[in-house]
Amino acid sequence: MDPTILAYVVQAVGGAIAGNILGAVTRGGGGIAGRTIIGAIGGVALGYIASPDGANVAAVSGVAANWANLMPDDATLSGHISNAVTGGIGGAVLGLIGGLLIRERHH
Repeated sequence: MDPTILAYVVQAVGGAIAGNILGAVTRGGGGIAGRTIIGAIGGVALGYIASPDGANVAAVSGVAANWANLMPDDATLSGHISNAVTGGIGGAVLGLIGGLLIRERHH
């Protein structure tokens, strides 16, 4: 994993995009700001769980390793794509959950 903050930024952006999409599809999630925040948190959280420097959950790390070498000629680009996909999946999961649980009140 990239030792700089860039990896977390890429995970947060991937998570924010995916969280917004799934939150909007389910028509919930606390608006665009809420879905963005929820998605970014989910993206970074999944990146931390999959990271050997973080929680290093073996099942999640094994799945994340599937897309770790998408660009075999360029390890840096492959790492960024891997972080974006990992963040997107984490953001999508929390965006879906947030979209289903956070609803407007209708009186």
